[in-house]
Amino acid sequence: MEKQQRIKKIIIKRKDGFLTALEKNWRDYLLKPLTDKFLKFGITANQITYLGFGLIFIAICMNFAKFDLRWQLSILILAALSDAIDGPTARNNDNVTIKGTWLDHTRDGLLAAWASYLIYSYKLLGLEILIIVWALEILLFWINIKDFLIKYLKVVDHEADVLIENFSLDNLQASVIGRLQFFCWIFGYLLLLASLIINIPTLAIIGEAAVILEIIFAGLNILESYQKTLI
Repeated sequence: MEKQQRIKKIIIKRKDGFLTALEKNWRDYLLKPLTDKFLKFGITANQITYLGFGLIFIAICMNFAKFDLRWQLSILILAALSDAIDGPTARNNDNVTIKGTWLDHTRDGLLAAWASYLIYSYKLLGLEILIIVWALEILLFWINIKDFLIKYLKVVDHEADVLIENFSLDNLQASVIGRLQFFCWIFGYLLLLASLIINIPTLAIIGEAAVILEIIFAGLNILESYQKTLI
């Protein structure tokens, strides 16, 4: 229990910035009635994350089974909601884990990757835009993980766990810019896909604008992450 409380405090305060901590605290507060229900029924944050994985795989299967796009999109929205819920569940119910942090990012990456495939298959964005989006994301991932890999290869066994914990609770915690980047990414994709279902041209325009904002925030996120490596 003491270790869980320590991890929770690190995640909320350590190199997180005031705005990020404020956003987390408000989200935790607003979702507390729901997370209390999860605690009562023994539902953990990792189980919610696993549910997100399951929903994404269901959406993939539905696509290949030629289900209507509106049903696929509904499932993907539920998968995206799991990202908004698992963090507050972990912090409110003291079941924050290093494994959960990695699972959360992996689920988010899978969601964005599948949404990118749908965006490309329905020709909602040009291939060059999608290449830029993913090239920036891969560069950001490399900047964040390269120093960790170098250090990991040099440490002895008993130091490896500490290194992994520090990396997970520091580098893998999204800043305000990182959160805005991911929000614009998923929000833009969802609006673009929704424009195929709802005959409102404005949806596609707003979706494209959100993706452009995602690219801008990705560039700022890369700059921020690079500056951290120089400290």
